[in-house]
Amino acid sequence: MKRRALVVAALSLLAGAGCASLEGGSLWVLPPLDPPPTGADDPGVGSIAAFGSSALVRAEARWSGGTLELSHVLTSVEEAYPLLSIARRQQIVAEAEQLAALGAFDLGLKAGSTWSPEGFYEHNTAQAGLEQATGLWGLRVWGGYRLGAGDFDPTYDGKRVTNHGGEFALGAKLPLLRGGSIDGARRDLWTSTLGREIAASELASQRLSFERSAAQAYWAWVEAGARLSITQTLLGLAEDRQRGVQARAARGDISEIDALDNERLVVRRRALLISARRGLEKAAIALSLFLRDGSGAPLRPRAEALPRTFPEPAAPALAGLQQDLQAALRARPDLRQIAQERGQAAIELAYAENLRLPQVDLSVTGSQDLNRRRPSQTKGEFELTAGLEFSFPIQNRRARGKALASRTKLEQLEDKERFLREKIEAEVRDAVSALEAAFERVSQARRAARLAERLAEAERRRFELGDSNVLILNLREEAAAEAELREVSSLSDYWAARAMYRAAVGAPVVVSGPSE
Repeated sequence: MKRRALVVAALSLLAGAGCASLEGGSLWVLPPLDPPPTGADDPGVGSIAAFGSSALVRAEARWSGGTLELSHVLTSVEEAYPLLSIARRQQIVAEAEQLAALGAFDLGLKAGSTWSPEGFYEHNTAQAGLEQATGLWGLRVWGGYRLGAGDFDPTYDGKRVTNHGGEFALGAKLPLLRGGSIDGARRDLWTSTLGREIAASELASQRLSFERSAAQAYWAWVEAGARLSITQTLLGLAEDRQRGVQARAARGDISEIDALDNERLVVRRRALLISARRGLEKAAIALSLFLRDGSGAPLRPRAEALPRTFPEPAAPALAGLQQDLQAALRARPDLRQIAQERGQAAIELAYAENLRLPQVDLSVTGSQDLNRRRPSQTKGEFELTAGLEFSFPIQNRRARGKALASRTKLEQLEDKERFLREKIEAEVRDAVSALEAAFERVSQARRAARLAERLAEAERRRFELGDSNVLILNLREEAAAEAELREVSSLSDYWAARAMYRAAVGAPVVVSGPSE
């Protein structure tokens, strides 16, 4: 009796260890969620906490009219940009796939009964049982109750009879080789867990890309507005001068050809104004893809929403090329995603290698009948059964094929990661160079614009004094306008380069303050 009690206690303890874990004060049947070590030494494998906490929060920067700022556009991207919404839904898909993989570890219930009311052996049976797959070396445990009453053929189905109180049984099955360290259920669970991490990294990568594109579209719109303002000013100068030129030509102070030349300037600059308006409309349409209204529809900003000037650029406070490269390798979500995909491939390879092993399963079952008043004549009161099963496909082509495919996939990802590191380095180098050059261009363009404006103003005074003509004055004014346009272009390039630099090092776009 003591031996039987010890066996039953051991089976119960084994089942409890395999099935239950205490979490949050409630008893849950849960397998381990974390994958085994895959040998990947890259940061971020199996964890996205480093980047997930840097999601932008700009709830206070929603646009409600007035001047449109970059913060308004970035808020709109975060809240309503369709492609970002698609990436978020991909996270839900990944979570659903993990939930489906957890289904392999659901507690299973089986029940049934049979009746044989007519015949030489009249009997009936009923049984119900629970089965649980665990994450402990592929262990499966089960327990149940059955009742068999009536007359049974002792030769063929005498084991189906039970004592009057029925029979309780408890058992376990443990794979010793194949399915031990990893099996299909755990493979699916671990890869789907990394799938959630991949979806999060993809979302982070998409966010960086969309923010950079939104910032570039915003500054292109601001530049187009500044170009329109410069063109309007240039046209206004010619139109204001036209009345005076005609009067002076009528008095004979200047030649008629100068009056005609100035009229030509008015027509030409009106055509330039039409092109500038078209440029602003085109930029506003491009920006509307990122700027959305409350219903998520594109919102094309009007010219009245343009800021008066560009923000004042600051000297790039760069950490240094090597520091920037290291920061990019740590923070870039696309590089983290490659590492997570390598983790998935390593799990697939481990599963394929495990499939090459023989199937050797150890099973133990203990059963106890109740109610000794009417004991069965075909079985003992307590029974303990142990078994060993072996199977192995001779060619084992499925396992060999899977192992080859998984190993090749892992090599592909290693090559892809190596190229991505090189690409990131090139992007960071280019972004640093572009930002530094853009800041230097701003200074030079501003100086050139001030000098050109002084020359144009001096030429206008000479024209009023009769020491110049419309042709020379036009050249001076257009040179000043072109210098202003180059200044505007350099400012736009600076802020666009700043957004590109932030994205290259894996940092969210910021809307104010020093460059870095």
